[in-house]
Amino acid sequence: MIPSFTEFGCLPPGVHPATLDEIDACFGQLSELRRVQMESVRWMVELAVKAGVVRIVLNGSFVTDIIEPNDVDCVLLTGLDYPRDAVADQALQDGLPYLETAIVPTVPFGRFVDDFFATGRFGEPKGMIEVIQWN
Repeated sequence: MIPSFTEFGCLPPGVHPATLDEIDACFGQLSELRRVQMESVRWMVELAVKAGVVRIVLNGSFVTDIIEPNDVDCVLLTGLDYPRDAVADQALQDGLPYLETAIVPTVPFGRFVDDFFATGRFGEPKGMIEVIQWN
């Protein structure tokens, strides 16, 4: 379950697991821009599964209460057999609309989740969403 926003419009600190349907219900319906961003998230997840990604964490203004977020920041953890599908990998590498995506192995993934995504622009702690039940 996705927790309520803090008084600053962010998620409470931590990694909050959610299904694509929960993410859509919470973040993907408030505006037309959010709906198309959510379409890109679904497309990215489909490609990531084919390519051999094992974890996906979402961040950025998309996982806040902002009506018109700038983009969806994503970090994808590669599995041992990545890239399992060259076409899906190339699509991820080329990028998808509205998504800022980093496709990384374990050590950089930890840095994104534990450091970069865990704080806002002014150093305040904030939360992020991990996509679950997608493979």
